[in-house]
Amino acid sequence: MLAKSHRLVAASGAVLLGAPPLGIAAAALGATLPDRIERIGLPHRGISHWPWSWALVVWLMKAQGTEWGAVLAWWFAGALFHIGADLFTIMGIPLLVPNWRIRFGTLRTGSFGEFFVVALVVLVAAMHVLHLRVVRTGGL
Repeated sequence: MLAKSHRLVAASGAVLLGAPPLGIAAAALGATLPDRIERIGLPHRGISHWPWSWALVVWLMKAQGTEWGAVLAWWFAGALFHIGADLFTIMGIPLLVPNWRIRFGTLRTGSFGEFFVVALVVLVAAMHVLHLRVVRTGGL
């Protein structure tokens, strides 16, 4: 996926998980971390896209119980949203072990499918913020 798609998915995911505005911004900024750390010479979609190390860092930051720890947790959570989005691409991600990839989709980077999925995620987040429902949930 493109960097802007990762940022939109991360921000939308943070909205859906109830992040405060600073957390949403942090998640959007952290959404490109897995690709940026590859600049030190790591292979693309290798260890930098292994979700468990990122999840551990999110947990460690959140466990601090400080405001800065929470902001950093959302920043690193942006990387998890990035990895989650990449799970639905042709290349997939190393879900279980760092050198073996798995994929759940067939999205290609920069394709109509990518933009459609990202637009759908953003729409769901916008509906959440505006308290809009597609289906009536009880009552008349």
